[in-house]
Amino acid sequence: MATAEDHSSTAATGLLRDQWAVVTGGSKGIGFAIAERFVGEGANVVIVARDKAALDDAAERLRTRAGDGQRIESLAADLSGRAGVDELFDRLTHELPALNIFVANVGYGIFRPFLEVTDEEWDGIISTNLTGTFRCTQAAARLMRDRPADNRAIVVISSIRAEGTRPGTLPYSTTKAGLNQLVRVAAYELAPLGIRVNALSPGLVVTPMSLSNNPKAAELGAELAPLNRAGMPSDIAEGALYLCNPAASFVTGTNLVVDGGESLW
Repeated sequence: MATAEDHSSTAATGLLRDQWAVVTGGSKGIGFAIAERFVGEGANVVIVARDKAALDDAAERLRTRAGDGQRIESLAADLSGRAGVDELFDRLTHELPALNIFVANVGYGIFRPFLEVTDEEWDGIISTNLTGTFRCTQAAARLMRDRPADNRAIVVISSIRAEGTRPGTLPYSTTKAGLNQLVRVAAYELAPLGIRVNALSPGLVVTPMSLSNNPKAAELGAELAPLNRAGMPSDIAEGALYLCNPAASFVTGTNLVVDGGESLW
C-alpha cells in the first residue's frame, strides 16, 4: 500500500483529487460503484471486503480507470467481529497518509417471516450491519481526529427499509433504523472536530445481493418506484459523491434518500 512518501503529486484532477477514501464492501454492487465514482474524481481509494479473489479483481478494474499517481489498494477483512475491524484500522493507521472519506457499506439481509427468524440469523445481521458499522465508523472518526485534513466525511449506507414496514425484513430493517440514529448522534458529537457524518438510503437497487433474494429485482423496482425503474449502483454512487465532496462541507447529520420515489407511498 502507498505511504505518504511514495504518493505522487500527479494525480488526476477531480472533486476528490489527492484525497484518501476507504469503502467497505467495495468489491461489488453499491460499494464498487462508489469506489469507481471516487476514482473518477481523482481519489486514492482503498476497497475492503471478505472475499480476497473478488477484491483483487475489483481493484484491478479500478486501476484501469485511475489516472497517473492515483493509488488503488485492497484489504481483505471480516468486519463482523472486533478482531477484523482492529486489524483493518491498524493497517490503515500505519499505511495511509490521511483518511478523508470513509464509506461504511458492508451489510446484508434476508427475507424471512417474523416468526421464522432464528437467533443465528438475527445475531449475524446485527453483528455485521449494526455493530460492525459502529466499530468501523468509530475507528474511522478516531483516525480522522488524529490526522486533521481539509475534507473529512463519513457516509453510512442505510436503507429506506429503516422507515415504514415491509414483511420479511425485520433484522435488516432494524439494523438500518439503528444506523440512522448512529449517524445523527455521531454527526452531532463529531461536528466540533470538523468531521461530517451522513446516511445514504437507497431503495431497491439491482445488485448481486438483491438479485440473489429476487431474480426479478429490476422488474420489482420499476413497479415500486414512481420514476418507473429500479435503482442502479451508479445512482447511489452519485449520492455518495455529493455527501463526501468538499462542496457539501455544511451538510452533516442528514439522511439522503436515493430511491426513485419508492418511499413516497
